[in-house]
Amino acid sequence: MANEEFGQIISRIQAGFRRTLRNGVLLADPNMRELQRRLLSMEPKRLSQKSLMDTRFVVIDTETTGLRAYGGDEICSIALLEIEGLKITNRSLSTLINPGRTIPAESTRLHNITDDAVKDAPVIEEVLLDIAEFIGESVIVGHHIGFDIRFLNKILQRELLCHLKHPWLDTMLLYLAMTGRTGQHSLDRVAEYTRIKIRNRHTAYGDAMATAELFLKLTAHLAGTKDPVYRLISRQHEISRV
Repeated sequence: MANEEFGQIISRIQAGFRRTLRNGVLLADPNMRELQRRLLSMEPKRLSQKSLMDTRFVVIDTETTGLRAYGGDEICSIALLEIEGLKITNRSLSTLINPGRTIPAESTRLHNITDDAVKDAPVIEEVLLDIAEFIGESVIVGHHIGFDIRFLNKILQRELLCHLKHPWLDTMLLYLAMTGRTGQHSLDRVAEYTRIKIRNRHTAYGDAMATAELFLKLTAHLAGTKDPVYRLISRQHEISRV
């Protein structure tokens, strides 16, 4: 067995051991119990009634080992960017994640993340508090955001027995609302339509930044700055029912 392959096996064993040690004990941490309390007490209706200008948005993008959140796939990279006052701030969180399993070659071809790249990265449980605290009381934004939320909710349900109750906005649905089109459209296609340049495509941070820029451009067409967030939520729900 090659040394590199042996090293990858050891890395996966270590990640699994770290996950086993933490699994079921996060709620013994007072900080995690407080986080659980905040997540459970989240009031999505109150957040959705705030004006767009007065709302804090968090744009999320993940890269994963595959497409099946509940079929064995895991996050291997995550990025979160903050928007306040309808402007991208300098606050962000971005990190590789050790998924505790092999990253399939077909996934690596897409995002260029290898087993070796994540062998010393934290497992998701070790950064869960940082991720959830960054999200805080915000409206979550993403392109096909349901994908990212499924992966995060899987971890939150397993470790904290709760899930994200935050309002969310999907830039793909907002694009359909703006253009009147139907179907599924990739970030590349929507970015091209709105003349947004994606830098570092298929990296969590690069895709999150492009999504943030896309969100601001779509929002400017669909609503006024003083309109409530639920105006955009209603528009995307109308589209999803078509």
